[in-house]
Amino acid sequence: MKNILFVLILFSMTQLSAYSESYKLANEAKKRGDYKSAVSYTFEQLDEDLNAYGGNSKEIIIDYVQLGYLYEKLKKYDKAIDYNLKALKIEEKILPKNSPTKATTYYNIGSVYQKQKKYKEALENYEKALKMQTIVYGKKDTLLSKTYNSMGSVYRKEGKYEKALDAYDEALKIREEALGKEHISCAKICNNKGLVYYKQGKKDKALEELNRALKIKEKSLGKEDPSTKSTQKNIDYLKKAMAKKQ
Repeated sequence: MKNILFVLILFSMTQLSAYSESYKLANEAKKRGDYKSAVSYTFEQLDEDLNAYGGNSKEIIIDYVQLGYLYEKLKKYDKAIDYNLKALKIEEKILPKNSPTKATTYYNIGSVYQKQKKYKEALENYEKALKMQTIVYGKKDTLLSKTYNSMGSVYRKEGKYEKALDAYDEALKIREEALGKEHISCAKICNNKGLVYYKQGKKDKALEELNRALKIKEKSLGKEDPSTKSTQKNIDYLKKAMAKKQ
């Protein structure tokens, strides 16, 4: 999945680094999935930026965030955390108290912790991101929906199902108001809610949410799309399980 928040950082900052050869080579390697080469080129870019701008600059933040992203893709999660924290340290020095860039970095750190199954740390950073996003963007921005959805997934994995549902409901409410109830991004949250209800043993509600997801996917993607077929398969499985108990 593309790191949309990472892209937002790049557009919110200076674009000077984008004109260097190392930067271009790093992004070309990233696009083709050659993350090791992208790391090498990014370190070249980092050296150039340190010489040109010093250690506390927006250019260095971009480099560190890029390295955090690339190491996350390489599943080197400790290094990913390290470089995101390096970025955050500079952000604390040179950016406003509440900034979209800092909110994004907190989200990225939470995402890496979630992949490490360090759920306490993941939630702490998601909550910091959410608080800052609310101040910067307001309560109805779709970026908040993304954070709520991620928090819901952490709560689900922890077995805290009511908290998971609350987070998913917040995420879905924002997306429906901003994008419409039939937007494809709403289907993912409906599917997530279905998983929670299934874990709770509430199969009727699980089926209801999966059917909502299926309806959206059929309209947006078509019946033959792999994602649509996957949801249909889950619905068929659930129906069979419910029929056996009758």
